[in-house]
Amino acid sequence: MALKIKQAYLLFCFLLFSTLSIAQTGNLDEEFKSKNNEVKLTEVVPMDSIMGSELSKRAAIYMKHETAKYKKVAGGATNGKYDCTVSFLIKSKELNPRIDITGKITMKVVIECKDNKFRYIVSEITHISKTGSTNGGRIDNIVPDCGSASMDDVTWKKVKGEAMRDAAMVVSDIKEVMQKNSADAAAENW
Repeated sequence: MALKIKQAYLLFCFLLFSTLSIAQTGNLDEEFKSKNNEVKLTEVVPMDSIMGSELSKRAAIYMKHETAKYKKVAGGATNGKYDCTVSFLIKSKELNPRIDITGKITMKVVIECKDNKFRYIVSEITHISKTGSTNGGRIDNIVPDCGSASMDDVTWKKVKGEAMRDAAMVVSDIKEVMQKNSADAAAENW
């Protein structure tokens, strides 16, 4: 009798612990999906004794300034917040590439200005293929939008690296323009 009670108790404990362990595995999948791994370059840059209106003028100069390295499509400007879309051309460095990644990398650039500081945000970095068959999509993705059969991991990492170098170039240009006085920048474009 006591043996049967012990066996029933052990069976009950085994079923209870196995049920609890299976129930917890579903939550891990949902938790992993809910994590947002967005690639975003952002920084608040303090400026000594510079009014928000002066910083806004500098941001407007950056948005209008043309460069040969990349193209800008002006967005909006509202109350100290300026945004645009920047696009870089990308092509494979190989002579006859197995995977054609020729296309462009686009990113959203936002500059917010306040008294004595400004913040830039470079986000939504995306690879778009010229042919459309090897679109990488957002560089936040582990696997490109076209799938790992069309673009292997090594090529996808190269595209991501190129996109991050381009984003760093945009950040350095923003910092350079925001350091110059707006009156000096207007005089250069006479």
